[in-house]
Amino acid sequence: MTPEYDTRDALETREAAALHRMAVLCRAGNLMKRHLERAVLRKERLTWSSYDVLQLAVSRRPIDTRTIAEIACISKATVSISANDLENRGLIRRGCYAEDRRRIQVYPTAEGLRLIEDLRPRLATAAEHLFRHPRTGASNDAVALILYVVGAMKDPA
Repeated sequence: MTPEYDTRDALETREAAALHRMAVLCRAGNLMKRHLERAVLRKERLTWSSYDVLQLAVSRRPIDTRTIAEIACISKATVSISANDLENRGLIRRGCYAEDRRRIQVYPTAEGLRLIEDLRPRLATAAEHLFRHPRTGASNDAVALILYVVGAMKDPA
């Protein structure tokens, strides 16, 4: 073997390992979102994206839709679709900034606040259940990664 071949082979191995780690990370996120949607959010007619829009409106009141899209890593169109549904259901209200009427602020309603307060412990319980009893066929790497990340995170002060 030539040294060039060994170097190229090692680089391909590192790249493959990095891609595998990224795939596990994506699978872990998908596993959590799907589990929480099925176990809790579906009963409330929410997707993970619409839940995220609502909980960001609650935790950062007010917040503009552009900021929601950036924080939640979803498109502005997805934020708009979710916000339309949440507003129609009386969970949020929207308003414009006085200085820039193109920017939309989102505020939770009392009903939206109550729903988030109700959902948080139910979501935590459902997540804990997934950690203790992973789905058959779920990626063991994905579950292990979720447990590692959750364990490494510090509780908010």
